[in-house]
Amino acid sequence: MFPKLKQALRLLKEQIQFGNFAYQYHFLPIQKNKVVVSSYYGRGYSDNPKAIVAELLDQGLDIVWLVQNGEEKTLPAGVRHVPYGSKQALRELATAKIWLDNCRQKFSPPKRRSQIYIQTWHGPYALKKVEKDAEEQLPISYVKRAKKNARKCDYMLSGSAFCDAMYTDTFWFQGEVLPIGTPRCDVFFQDNAAIHQRVTQFFQTEATARFVTYAPTFRTDGDATVYLQDFTEVQQALQHKYGGTWKVLLRLHPNVAELAKDIDYGENVLNATAYPDMQELLAASDLLITDYSSSMFDMMIAEKKVMLYAPDLASYLKNERALYFDLKNLPFPLSETQTDLVSQITQFDETNYKQQLHHFQQQFGQHETGTASARIANQIKNWTK
Repeated sequence: MFPKLKQALRLLKEQIQFGNFAYQYHFLPIQKNKVVVSSYYGRGYSDNPKAIVAELLDQGLDIVWLVQNGEEKTLPAGVRHVPYGSKQALRELATAKIWLDNCRQKFSPPKRRSQIYIQTWHGPYALKKVEKDAEEQLPISYVKRAKKNARKCDYMLSGSAFCDAMYTDTFWFQGEVLPIGTPRCDVFFQDNAAIHQRVTQFFQTEATARFVTYAPTFRTDGDATVYLQDFTEVQQALQHKYGGTWKVLLRLHPNVAELAKDIDYGENVLNATAYPDMQELLAASDLLITDYSSSMFDMMIAEKKVMLYAPDLASYLKNERALYFDLKNLPFPLSETQTDLVSQITQFDETNYKQQLHHFQQQFGQHETGTASARIANQIKNWTK
């Protein structure tokens, strides 16, 4: 069989399997009070959709969450779960007034004219180049799905002027950008004492423990040797600089979560990869150490300390993904060796750091006010009346 024909048939089969031609549900009426939600392709109660749904509970809405097997245990009371990728999921989507998602839809029926699709995406800024800006590095099947998804989408939520432009210019998106902030980041504008207590109880640490989250991103080859391995000097530097007892919350990217079992943990280094909510880890932490994860921008919104540890910077830029920002121009101290990282902790200047954060936020038009979840939830309530 000719290669192009073979590829076309494979894509057609994929589209059929993912519900692209599931018109048989169009004879069913749309239920105005139904909201169907998915986060990270069925991973469960998380990210921006979680923050929005928390505002919609007890409002008399039929909220359906599409979940992979086992993730239903993460859902709160008042949310129905349906298996992601099932025929029942197609039926729920086809009869819902509102679709709510934080990733490109991989699985959905044709959208009907009176339905509303809200795409929250999953970050207030982007570090790695995405969508049209990374088209040459993306699988053909993903690009086709992304373009099709963009045509369905009515609204995208944006946390910054940077994302306003990115969604319009890069996402093949012709709907309306809502510059209201990032729902998952509303937590940073609230009193987080209860979250800190929840994290300490989960990891069975003393109530006064201070946390540093280490959250490196993944490499496409799954290599973990570039990750920070020994945290002794980092902990000692933090305790000397700030006092208290410091614990490391080690959080691997979901794409390489299976590597977490091979890491040598201890009393002060805790396996946080399976913790259900990354935002809670950030809210409970005083410092984030990462390399190329956009979680750095979430922590910036919280106006907490971020330090970058990127020992493979040159090879990452060459072999992985181009970046929108030069790491050296970001407000976060950058280290390429563990010795430099320890020095950055010892010499950290809080006043200068805050000034650089505010300059970056002003330069790229940050929209965050801590009200994004409530604002979009109120709009959903109006649409579902």
